[in-house]
Amino acid sequence: MRYPAVAGTFYPSSESQLRKMLESFVSEAKGSIKPKERISIVAPHAGYVYSGSCAAYAYAACSNWSKKSLTVVVVGPNHTGMGLPVAVSLEDWQTPLGKIECDKELASAIISSRKVAQHDEQAHFYEHSCEVQLPFIQFFLPSARLVSICMGFQDLASAQSLAAAVFEAAVKTKRQILLVASSDFTHYEPAPQAEKKDRQAIDYILKLDEAGFQNLVEEKGLSICGHGPIATAIAYSKLAGAKECQLLKYTNSGYTSMDFESVVAYASLAFSK
Repeated sequence: MRYPAVAGTFYPSSESQLRKMLESFVSEAKGSIKPKERISIVAPHAGYVYSGSCAAYAYAACSNWSKKSLTVVVVGPNHTGMGLPVAVSLEDWQTPLGKIECDKELASAIISSRKVAQHDEQAHFYEHSCEVQLPFIQFFLPSARLVSICMGFQDLASAQSLAAAVFEAAVKTKRQILLVASSDFTHYEPAPQAEKKDRQAIDYILKLDEAGFQNLVEEKGLSICGHGPIATAIAYSKLAGAKECQLLKYTNSGYTSMDFESVVAYASLAFSK
């Protein structure tokens, strides 16, 4: 069992407080979005007081939650430097909302496909990028199963290989899945400057161009921490038949901290046919 590492810091450790916060976020988002079937989403992973309301837009945009057998594949960046380069957890995960079961058959199929990902729990020990997505998943579908993947390697080739591995594994195991790319956008820059950079990157995401997106990140040195997971989501979505991507919400930490001189920016996006 992988127990919570950031409950009480990134989000409430109390079930009642966490549920109340999620209800507030989701209520706001549902008023702005019409849900539909999604192939994958991009959602931020900062503390909920900063990015939780933005993340809710990605989850509220999905009608996938009506599928009781849904498996959610969460791909997040590795902030700790621990573990293997592309690490798949085979553990069940615990949050204040209860246990979310690992879909071990799908996880094992991802590992055995393409050889890009390996089983490794160490990368997940203290990593928050996947963990903070789980309460949203549990809120919408308590019966959902999980595959959690932590990406240290975030280059284009690794992202495309991982996307192919997830797609092939889903076909092989006949799973209905939703892929979640966990990422914040520009870090610690003035809000207007951050948004200008992020809009350029988001343009490539909206065009379903993971190569152009990754090239921009590398050439401009953008501080998008989960660019590998985002590129994975783009590539996977195209393999699964995506024709469009929608920007659901863009914001930054300044609206909470009131410091717009050094913000972290957040965006929620969704891919669909």
